[in-house]
Amino acid sequence: MINFLFQMPRKIEVGFSKSRQLASILKEIGLKKALLVVDNQLKSLGIIDKILVNLQEEHIHYFIFDKINQEPTIAEVDQAVQDFQVGQVYDCVIGIGGGSAIDFAKLLAVSGSFEGSVSQQIGTNQIKKQGVPMIILPTTSGTGAEATPNAIIHDVEDECKKGIVSPYLIPDVVIVDPELTLSLPSKITAETGIDAFTHAIECFICNKATPMSDIVALEAIRLISKYLRQAVSDGNNEKARYHMALASLYGGIAITNSGTGAVHALAYPLGGKYHISHGLSNAVLLADVMEFNAKAVPEKFIVVAEAMGLETANQSQENLVRATVNAIRELVQDVGIKMEKLVITTKIVDDLAQSAMTVQRLLQNNPRKMTLESAKEIYYKSLG
Repeated sequence: MINFLFQMPRKIEVGFSKSRQLASILKEIGLKKALLVVDNQLKSLGIIDKILVNLQEEHIHYFIFDKINQEPTIAEVDQAVQDFQVGQVYDCVIGIGGGSAIDFAKLLAVSGSFEGSVSQQIGTNQIKKQGVPMIILPTTSGTGAEATPNAIIHDVEDECKKGIVSPYLIPDVVIVDPELTLSLPSKITAETGIDAFTHAIECFICNKATPMSDIVALEAIRLISKYLRQAVSDGNNEKARYHMALASLYGGIAITNSGTGAVHALAYPLGGKYHISHGLSNAVLLADVMEFNAKAVPEKFIVVAEAMGLETANQSQENLVRATVNAIRELVQDVGIKMEKLVITTKIVDDLAQSAMTVQRLLQNNPRKMTLESAKEIYYKSLG
């Protein structure tokens, strides 16, 4: 028996076209002036046009901030905090997009609760006050950022992505509208889908897993195993998009209550140094890190096998664990994820491994101790 805390967004709305009810949700809370943090591509493609019309019809005043790069940097967030003075000018922040837009929105929402650079908030529980209400509408099915207490920021100087973790970063309202994901390209669908799978499996096997986080993590594993291939091959498959959106949400809730491990720790420097997307970084490392971890918690991999729909009857533990790792590797391959091979040198691997070892917040949660040499071996195997 273990004691645990379970946290999640205060209100979650799920369903096709739910995003068009944004204005009524804002009015219900009593919000009147919003800062919209939006992925630039979404705006140019017209994906949020119906949301904007809804806000205009209901006389909700808003300003759109869409100058967001793939990974928000410390300097970019600091500049935006200074420019917008959230809390004085706006009574809420709305994030619409993938992980980068959502994380940017979160940091702007709490920006009135701290002084100085956002870099001073890196780590756990550095943000100690509530900001303005934040409403999040994810447009990818993978990051789970819509439900987490995390915001990831790129430290350009250290060439690494770093986490800011605080319960005050958990959104107040989440609107999961699978309609917003229908136009997502297959490549992004695949990478973000494997990102969600990584969240789910890491949260299930990690040291901080709880009975309730296990429930959502295993359901995310089940849904992704069943529907990701369909979503990638047919982006207009509404059933697949719906279930992938749920899986992403469940993965985010699992992160909030359990946390990730070595896959993410090794992925952060890979993304930071080579500007590889977070989903792709996780995907190329996932199977090899899971093979490493399986030796510590083989019994959990048998449960994962069941969630993935593998045949488990009359199988030895060793064979089931091997089959599970192979199934994970096949899922990544089946959705077409691949990365051009880096020119691997001893120095590159040494730098990556040294950087990964600084992410102790995640490595301490990993079920098997990750040493510097272990990290090097996995980088060689995954990237070579």
